[in-house]
Amino acid sequence: MKKLIFIGLSLTMFSCSNQPAKEAESHEGHNHDSMMQDAPKDTVAIQAGQRVFFKNINDGQEISLPFVVEFGVEGMEVEPASVPNPNKGHHHLLIDQGAVTANTMVPMGNESSGYYHFGKGQTSDTLNIKKYPMLTKGTHKLRLQFANGLHMSYGPAMSNEITVTVK
Repeated sequence: MKKLIFIGLSLTMFSCSNQPAKEAESHEGHNHDSMMQDAPKDTVAIQAGQRVFFKNINDGQEISLPFVVEFGVEGMEVEPASVPNPNKGHHHLLIDQGAVTANTMVPMGNESSGYYHFGKGQTSDTLNIKKYPMLTKGTHKLRLQFANGLHMSYGPAMSNEITVTVK
């Protein structure tokens, strides 16, 4: 069982960088068994004033690609994926996807899944059709989802969805 958890966690950590394999994050030296033991078990208590938001784009806005989108968070700190630390985590951009339930791992993604992990602690990205092929002309939902160091979602309370129209 521990081997399966380790393999699954290793694959998740490797795949969450949004970079080609040769540039993927290095998670060597992490004790994955202790990371799993530290993972939250039940509910996530979100405190007053904690929220995520898009800094430079509003609900209903029209955009042209490429577009640099900026991610914001208040009441928590952005840090690269590693071990879970209280009130810390990293962003995930979901395209045409719903909020991820609290204490559920944000699904691994690729260029066509609609799930993008920013496990290096990035706070912005350039939306373009090559990296985000689902952003065809028309209306789309963009969701910012915050999650801890193990990509475990803080839930809908730390999620923000807007609708944009790609011109």
